[in-house]
Amino acid sequence: MDSHGLLQELVLVYAVAVVLLVIGARLRVPAIVSMIAAGVIAGPNGMRLMTSQEDVDFMAEIGVALLLFTAGLEFSLNDLRRMWRTLVPGGLGQVALTVLVTGGAVFAFAGGPVSRIVVIGLVVALSSTAVVLKELARRNQLHSPHGRLTVGVLLLQDIVVIAVLAAAPALFGGSDAAGAESQRGIGRALVTLAAVGGGVLLIGRVLLPRLLRIAAASSREAFALSVVLASVGTAFLAAQMGLSMAAGAFLAGLILAEGEFSHQVHADVRPLRDLLASLFFVSVGMLIDVREMLPLLHIIVLAAAAIVIAKTAMAAGALMLTGAPIRIALAAAFALAQVGEFSFVLGRAALEGGVISTGWWQVLLGSSVITMALTPFLIAAGPGFATRLAPRRTAVPESLQGQRDAMRDHVVILGYGIGGRLLAQSLGELSVPYVVLELNGATVRSALARGVNIHYADVSAPEPLEAAGVKHAAAVVLVLSDPDASERAVKAVRAMAPQVPIIARTRYRLEAERLATAGATLAVAEELEASLEVMSQLLARLHIPGNVVETLVDNYRRVLGASTGRPSRAPAIPMDQMPREIMDAPVSSFRLAAESWAVGKSLQDVDLRNSTGATVIAVRRASGTTTSPPAVFELAADDDLFLLGDDSDILLARALMAEGPRARVSSVGKTIGDKAPQL
Repeated sequence: MDSHGLLQELVLVYAVAVVLLVIGARLRVPAIVSMIAAGVIAGPNGMRLMTSQEDVDFMAEIGVALLLFTAGLEFSLNDLRRMWRTLVPGGLGQVALTVLVTGGAVFAFAGGPVSRIVVIGLVVALSSTAVVLKELARRNQLHSPHGRLTVGVLLLQDIVVIAVLAAAPALFGGSDAAGAESQRGIGRALVTLAAVGGGVLLIGRVLLPRLLRIAAASSREAFALSVVLASVGTAFLAAQMGLSMAAGAFLAGLILAEGEFSHQVHADVRPLRDLLASLFFVSVGMLIDVREMLPLLHIIVLAAAAIVIAKTAMAAGALMLTGAPIRIALAAAFALAQVGEFSFVLGRAALEGGVISTGWWQVLLGSSVITMALTPFLIAAGPGFATRLAPRRTAVPESLQGQRDAMRDHVVILGYGIGGRLLAQSLGELSVPYVVLELNGATVRSALARGVNIHYADVSAPEPLEAAGVKHAAAVVLVLSDPDASERAVKAVRAMAPQVPIIARTRYRLEAERLATAGATLAVAEELEASLEVMSQLLARLHIPGNVVETLVDNYRRVLGASTGRPSRAPAIPMDQMPREIMDAPVSSFRLAAESWAVGKSLQDVDLRNSTGATVIAVRRASGTTTSPPAVFELAADDDLFLLGDDSDILLARALMAEGPRARVSSVGKTIGDKAPQL
């Protein structure tokens, strides 16, 4: 097809996709599902708006490469290192269990070659990074315990995708008669992945950052083209070395993930990625034949239900085996219950390699799309279901048993993240008794080794709270990253201790309102307080008077329903950032000699301001500098005084401090005693 014909078809397909995306957004249908539906409508089994399938497939392959390139950019090795004890066994365990269970079900119902069983198991095992991350972010759950766990498992799944795609030519290209040769090919592919990956990483650490620095110093256009060259070029080189383009693109993104240009690279490549990756999902939709699916609809629906149930159970089981709390593991499992976008990549490769038939592909496609469409509802319902399904850890820690009766007027800290550590450290330094309750076992063990009074307990259950002595506490402070657990904890504390002050920290203002409704005395929203602090700092640097800034901050707190009952204080500004009019005011210095009249007297006794018009703004001595010294500040020999005033005021002030009130300064023609008081 000529270029004009292809362009016309792309315009028509994108027009259909835009309409479906707008409708889907109103119905809260994931964007990927809308794009697949656009492919169904525009494809050869629909309205036949697109006939050049090969051209679409080629551009879609580039789109998948860019999709994995940005996945590599978002892959944080530091995050993985912090959570590796849970993520590696939990993530790999989830994939392995799902493959085994799915493969066993396929073998039991249909039998067939091992290659087909493994491929279908892998297709089902992977979850949708794009859909899940977007939905967690929309619900402000990315930083919750189950959100962090879900993101970590998705990262592990991305690594599995790369390994499988590297082995794809051997895994999907052979027949059963060549099984041994296929296994050897998989081994060679994985060795090639490790070797090429190591070489690309080594070269990329040296060459790519330098290339991007040179391009960034030249022009914005040069930088953007360098990013495309780094992603697509690495993917092309990987394909030439026997790997898939997607695997090479992921390695390129991984190289740049920890570099200085990672955020700008992501911003530049994202529009192109979204444009071309959308073609991939459209091309997947073109493979769906509704006429073939209709007779299999009951099987597709049953398969989708089985996938959701099995993936939830397998993920929860794998995560619980690593020591994750049951409630958090279940909430994360609900978020991982769908089939992901990279499953379509594997499925298409298997279809083209003859590993799965068209009928199997139609069932997998239909059931996968259904699970993705259910994702927003599963993520919304997951934490609530997890709370009801998970047995509460109501057992009271033995370490608390001996403290129950002895604790009075102490502070109960719920959560031991950054905020909890800061609170515990400050209370310890001030000798204020406290007790910490935390559900993360590794955190508890680490804190106990440092002598922190911390105990392993579920703060959403009343029994540990009662054992921690909340009835007799001076205050209860919540610094949890889980909004639902915080709300349950506030309600439990308020039910058993109606008068105890409850101070809670939340991430967002709406969460603070929920906790205030639940009974919190004060709920501080990071989102609001950080914004007010930014506003205060800005207005102070614009030289808005401090009392005006404080009034604005207090008013906004009242309007937004977040008043803390304490007055605000405008930030102080260093002298070098004051307005020019103030900076141009004359400041002189004067050293007091041992025989000076002012030595041994206080500033109040000297009465410099009323007698001369000059003001002492600072006093420097060997022990340090005192700014804005008080009236009772006593002057000493060798003090350096910094005086604010005009020339005549300074001369009068020097004469006064040296000789006393009766001194005369002939150069200005005044007697100090004649100086009119200045109020």
